[in-house]
Formats: sequence, structure tokens, C-alpha cells
Amino acid sequence: MSLSGTILRLFGWKVVCSVTDYPKCIICVAPHTSNWDFILGKLAYWSLGRQAGFLIKQEWFFFPMNLIFKAFGGIPVKRGKGSSLTDTLIKKFSETERMSIAITPEGTRAKVSQWHTGFL
Repeated sequence: MSLSGTILRLFGWKVVCSVTDYPKCIICVAPHTSNWDFILGKLAYWSLGRQAGFLIKQEWFFFPMNLIFKAFGGIPVKRGKGSSLTDTLIKKFSETERMSIAITPEGTRAKVSQWHTGFL
């Protein structure tokens, strides 16, 4: 039993996974309503013996936070005009043989009654 699995079990959580450990994947994490989602998600994924990166706005990558986020798999996201998250992710995926990224579709911790569809 891993340390992360033991921690989760102490808090009453049990991790059950029936999904193949794909070498490259994007993991949808929803709903994302609390900063605890990150901690629980990391512990759960680690308990499976797997690693996943995550997207986080570039503004959080300042010393010493950049060291912590980088160690946990953080990928800085440049927001604004002229930047393409899709192009950035394609490049990162093509540069490695194994990569998993967890994303939150809403990109916010606020509770919402309906997810954005991408359509106006």
C-alpha cells in the first residue's frame, strides 16, 4: 500500500480504477469546486502508481511556488492574445513518450449549474 493510498484511507476514501494506464492521455476532472480537489486528485492518482501533470496559469510560477508546482507536474499556461494552449499541449505531448495531464473543463473553482459547451 502506498503512502498516498494510506492517507486517503485514513480520511475514508477508497480508490477504484478500471481504466487502462495509457502512455498519453488527458484526464477530465469535474466538477472542480475546491482547492482540495487538487490534493485529493493527486493522492488518488499517486495511489495507483501513476503520474499526471496539470495546467496552471503562468502567474503562479514565481519563486518558490514555481519549484513546488514543477515538482508536482505543473505546466504553466500563458493566457491572453497570441498564445495557443492547444499548440503548447501538442508540442509537449510530441516531445515525450509518456504524459498525462489533468484538466478542469470550467477552469474555475466556482460551483456552476451548467458547464460551458463552447458554443455561444
